[in-house]
Amino acid sequence: MKGVIINADDFGYDDDTFRATVACFDAGLLTSATILAGRPATAEACAYARENRDRFSFGLHFNIVEGWRPKSAASTLCRKDGSLFPARVQRARAMAGLIDAADIRREFRLQLDELRDNGVSVTHVDGHGHMHKYPAIMRVLRDEMLRAGITRVRRPQNWYPTSHNVRGTLNSMLLRNFGGLRYTDYYLGVDALQGDWAAQVPAVLAEGVTEMSVHPGYSEDWRKQEGAPLMAPAALAQTLKQAGAVLMRYHDI
Repeated sequence: MKGVIINADDFGYDDDTFRATVACFDAGLLTSATILAGRPATAEACAYARENRDRFSFGLHFNIVEGWRPKSAASTLCRKDGSLFPARVQRARAMAGLIDAADIRREFRLQLDELRDNGVSVTHVDGHGHMHKYPAIMRVLRDEMLRAGITRVRRPQNWYPTSHNVRGTLNSMLLRNFGGLRYTDYYLGVDALQGDWAAQVPAVLAEGVTEMSVHPGYSEDWRKQEGAPLMAPAALAQTLKQAGAVLMRYHDI
């Protein structure tokens, strides 16, 4: 069997991405989304998740690379002015052991609580900027997820359409920190694909379950490119059918 979960990241980032993600759900191929806490459209995303919990899966898009935290809440995740370090810097800090586990734990609990307090049944977790895959972060998230009763997580990317097999192998080595959690057999972010990503789907589908992530939106070209095949889904639906793929949600793994 070839199972496919199509997940929209950044749900709730702003009104633009909220509307585009809902359009993808309504069109029929999007099966899952991960919600950003503390964003302008988080409340709308949570309301949509409450109303559609039986149709789709909704997770937490854990964020430690964008936004602000109160200056009074000093954290190794933030600069002195309270802004979170951007992804490139945060990755280096994580690998250098400069992030305090207590700060990761506190941030995860705050973000998870925001979604659950808004009635979201959180089925899975992934990371904004893929930060969750780094060992110093994943070791904390794993314990916190199991404590919270969440057992599904996005695996590090191991499926690439071009010449990144070595990178995929290295990413797979990070799974040693994912013990006790469930994840798909394969994961790829469609922003790594070149040109018309939907036309390349058959080449990247294998036996097992594959998660593909997109970032729908209307106002930015890269978001429009990722979301377009899902908003006008006839061609992609036919491609998936010909490949023998079955749409799935995170509930299903």
